[in-house]
Amino acid sequence: MKLSYIILLSIAAIAYFYIQLWDDRLVTPQYLVLLFICTLYGRYKKDTNMTHIAGYIFVASSTTYIIFERGLINHVTPEENPLLQGIVIYGTQMAFSLITVCVLIFRVQLSRLISKSPQIQLTNFDGIFHWLFIYCSLIYLLAMLEHIAWTYFNMKSWTLIYDNFEGLIYISWALCSGGLLTMMICSPELKSNSQKRETS
Repeated sequence: MKLSYIILLSIAAIAYFYIQLWDDRLVTPQYLVLLFICTLYGRYKKDTNMTHIAGYIFVASSTTYIIFERGLINHVTPEENPLLQGIVIYGTQMAFSLITVCVLIFRVQLSRLISKSPQIQLTNFDGIFHWLFIYCSLIYLLAMLEHIAWTYFNMKSWTLIYDNFEGLIYISWALCSGGLLTMMICSPELKSNSQKRETS
C-alpha cells in the first residue's frame, strides 16, 4: 500500500505541475532534467537497473527534443506540402517512441550487453515504462491519421487530437516522471530485497 500511495502522489503532483505550465518550451526541459537527475541518482546509488532504465528514456527523449529543437525536420519537409510535413513530424516522433518501446522491453538483455554488473535483473518498474511509450506511439499515430484527414480529405472538423495533443503527451510524461520518482524513493528497499534473494 505504501508504494502505491507514493506512485499516485508523485503522478498527481507532476501531472498538475505540467498541466499548469502547458507549454512544451517549459515542460520538455524540466522532463529531461528529471530523467537526467534520475540517471545520475542511479549512478550515485550504484543501482544499475535504475541507471539504465532512466538513461535509455533520457537518451531517446533528448534525441527527439534536439532533432525538433534544431529544426532538422523542417529542412527535409517542404512548407508548401503540409500533408508530407505532418506525416514526417508525427512519423518521426512515433518512430522514436516505438524504438524506445523495444529498448525498454529488452532492457535486461541490452543492459547485460553494455554492463557486466551482477545487479542487472528484471524489476517491478520494467513492466511499466514501455506501456507509456506504447500509449505515446498510439497518440502519434492518431495525430498523423487526423492530420491526413484534415489536409488530404479536407475534414476540417477533425482536430480532437491536435487540440489536446500537449495534454495527452503530458499524461504520459507525468506517469513516467511519477514512476521514476517512485523508483528513486524505493531504490534502497528494492536493492536490499535483491541482495537478500542473492544470498538466500
